[in-house]
Amino acid sequence: MRLPVINGVRSVRALGGVVSRVMFALGVPAALAADLVLFAMLRRARPRPFGISNPSVTPALLSSASGQSETRSFTSVVLCYGRPLRIAGQLMEVETCFAETLAADMGATVKDLVRFAPALEETITRAELRDQAWAKHDWMGETSVFSPDSPVEVPADGFERAERIVVVAGQERRVPVLSHGNCEALRFVHDSMVITAVARLGFPESPRFDVVDDLEPYLAAHRRFILSWLRFWER
Repeated sequence: MRLPVINGVRSVRALGGVVSRVMFALGVPAALAADLVLFAMLRRARPRPFGISNPSVTPALLSSASGQSETRSFTSVVLCYGRPLRIAGQLMEVETCFAETLAADMGATVKDLVRFAPALEETITRAELRDQAWAKHDWMGETSVFSPDSPVEVPADGFERAERIVVVAGQERRVPVLSHGNCEALRFVHDSMVITAVARLGFPESPRFDVVDDLEPYLAAHRRFILSWLRFWER
């Protein structure tokens, strides 16, 4: 389902193990090199993903992107708000699946992709397990946490569902929001895009989702995040 994935963050996350300063010293240049290719493709394709326009935390940065080099198109872009490795702080991630592009590649329909999208329970569980791995500096114990195509064991209970008013492209909508522990997740469809968002410590009271026309600030913040890895792990 994922055509060549171009993702600087996850490529280094997948190194695994209790990460040392030396491993990061080797990984940072590799991530920066991958970013050169990724950023060039994004600038050519100019995808317009959704983001949160009233974030309560910063920075706002690119988390990942998946696409096809042959067609220079993207099937998904993930933007995040907050500091991913500071697990005690808030983090919001917004994934935009360009369903029309992905459906054409797979010979499916947009409705098929919406119907078979991972359940929000799985989205929250993966976020919780990822935070646990980050807390231990251990990226090897649960490799499936960092691979969206690998299954995770979802808790049998503890999930709560409620409706929330969100603003999507300037229009108020009622959207089901799932919560578990300190995480919340939601999903909605806009035009031919499927947007899934998950928030550590929850969303703002009235989250606003808007199309992001200019990704340059997100790319710059992503680069600063990569460069900050060594300083973070020295603490």
